[in-house]
Amino acid sequence: MHTRPTVRQTLALVAPLLMALTAALFSPPASAQISEEQARQVRSLLADSHWVAEGPENPERVAYMFTDMECPYCARQWEAMRPFINDADNVTQVRHVIVGILKPQSHAKGAAVLAADDPLAALEKGQKEFDAGGLAPLRNIPNDISRALGENRRLMQQLGIRGTPATIFTDTRGQLQFAPGLMGESLLATHLFQMEADAGVSR
Repeated sequence: MHTRPTVRQTLALVAPLLMALTAALFSPPASAQISEEQARQVRSLLADSHWVAEGPENPERVAYMFTDMECPYCARQWEAMRPFINDADNVTQVRHVIVGILKPQSHAKGAAVLAADDPLAALEKGQKEFDAGGLAPLRNIPNDISRALGENRRLMQQLGIRGTPATIFTDTRGQLQFAPGLMGESLLATHLFQMEADAGVSR
């Protein structure tokens, strides 16, 4: 009888992957070989996390970005993604896995996103107004929201991700890739959204 691996067993398999995937983003395909099963397990863990999606409702590709609402580089990457997210030809959905790890108000601001009636609008407000203080922290955090943030944080740590932003996506070869830190316009265009940089920005 086939049994699904536990989260602990799955993480034992996938946690070592992300360091290799980091190098793979800038290396020939042959330099990084991960199994389809390992990639499936990573995608399954991410899909079961607590996230806020932007982009097409029925995407051809899905990417995950670990986002802290007190992270200036997360806000910069969010801003850099606007031309691609808003492009009429975009087929990539970005799911922000909200964590609260960087600063004392990170948890409460992340909670304000996840607990909002419209989480996407809350995410956009926090990122767009980041330099002015961003989203107001949630004072009374429901237990389920605090638990969701804790689960996202543990997933991030167990996957070996040490900071935000951190982006996991499928490249043009169908391989899972991991990009730690801020992705520039060229990487966003060619790897994450798989568009030409000039086309993505000009439309």
